[in-house]
Amino acid sequence: MKKLFFALIAGTFFLQACEGPVGPPGPAGTDGLRGQVHEVQATFNAANKYGADFDFKGKALGEGDKVVGFILEGEDNQGNDNWEPLPQTFFDKGNTFVYTFNFSITGFTIFLDGNADLGTLASDKRTNRIFRMLVVPGKLVNKVNLKDMKDIMAKTGVQESDINVIF
Repeated sequence: MKKLFFALIAGTFFLQACEGPVGPPGPAGTDGLRGQVHEVQATFNAANKYGADFDFKGKALGEGDKVVGFILEGEDNQGNDNWEPLPQTFFDKGNTFVYTFNFSITGFTIFLDGNADLGTLASDKRTNRIFRMLVVPGKLVNKVNLKDMKDIMAKTGVQESDINVIF
C-alpha cells in the first residue's frame, strides 16, 4: 500500500504543468529565409567576349528567387565601399557603356556592353572589377529595396562574414 501511495504522489509531481509569466519575444528573424551573397572579380576582354560566368557553388536558386547585382565603384570620404546597383551605365568619349548581368538557377553572367569598341576603354573599366551578386529568396522579393544592398542583406540575414568570395 505504501508503494502505491508513493507512486501516486510521485506521479502527481511528474504530471503537473508549470505556470508562470510569458517570456520576452525572441529576436526578429527571417522566417528561415536566408539570402546568398557572392562577391566576384571579373575582367572583360575580347577573349571572353566581355562576359564573365560564375556558378552558385551547389546552392541552386529556389522558385521565385531573384538575383540582384552591384558593382564596387570606389569609397566614400570615410573609407566605406560604394556599391552601385546593376545595370550601371557610364559614358566615355561620347560613347555609352553598361555593366549588366543575367542569371539562371545555377549561376550568373556579368557583361560589359556598349555602342563602341569595348577594347578602347581604359583598363580600369575592364579589368579586376568587383561585383556582388545577391540572391533574394522569392518570399522576400517584394519586402526589400532591390537597389539597396544593405537593406537586402539585413532582411535576408546575411552578414559580411557570410559572403562567398570568388576570386
